Amino acid sequence: MSINQHNLYDFDIHIAEIYDMQENNTKDVEFLRNFLHGKTRLNILEPFCGTGRMLIPLALEGHSILGIDQSQAMLQLAQKKIKDLSDDVQKRIRLQWADVTVENWPSGYDLVILGFNCFYELATAEEQELCIYQASRACKPGAYIYVDNDHMEGELDAAWQDMNHKYVYLSGICKDGYQIKNTRKTIWFDVKQRLARFERRYQITSPEGIVTEYQFTQQKHPVSKVEVQTWLEKHGFEILTVYGDHSGNPYHHNSPKAIFWARKR
Repeated sequence: MSINQHNLYDFDIHIAEIYDMQENNTKDVEFLRNFLHGKTRLNILEPFCGTGRMLIPLALEGHSILGIDQSQAMLQLAQKKIKDLSDDVQKRIRLQWADVTVENWPSGYDLVILGFNCFYELATAEEQELCIYQASRACKPGAYIYVDNDHMEGELDAAWQDMNHKYVYLSGICKDGYQIKNTRKTIWFDVKQRLARFERRYQITSPEGIVTEYQFTQQKHPVSKVEVQTWLEKHGFEILTVYGDHSGNPYHHNSPKAIFWARKR
């Protein structure tokens, strides 16, 4: 199990709902479709699938997908959306609850998607590399992997070292009137290892004014382009392209993202 002992989305279903409401950008989905042009009916594995933001559009295009996530609340919301799809599309989607840092991933896939900053859910570089290793085992020879994360080169960015600022994220009002307030405050960091630990607080207020609070600690390792490239090559992937954003611009040191499209040797 990861040193991050708590899944922030499972404290309350409303937290997962706020995530689903706010994280609705589709630029990365459209960008991934460019790689899949001409490739039909792929067998796809998507760990960290969340509420199905990427999974459902790809299934609508004819691909078969297994989505894995550690959050039961996220999978519950994904399943609700899947039930609104046609029977044919529903048959192409499977969901599985699992901790990807512990359990072996299934094998025989044409594509593994590690998208939408999924590595930022993990506490260490070791856990992130493990995902690349697992993806290699899950891929058939000649299969593809898509890895898409923000990146940070060199030492830990100064913004991650600010212990006097509370960052507000995943906050808002749900459809049933529940109000969510989430704050994140840095409580420890290691500049050289590029690690940061946060105090996370959730305040959930019901329409009747009843307040429930959750507090936990979370660690993050903002991944670098060099790390991902090293792991992919180490675990049997040939890197085909690296982009710096979802507009298809080439990667450079100051790019906001490091997006890899690679093939299993």
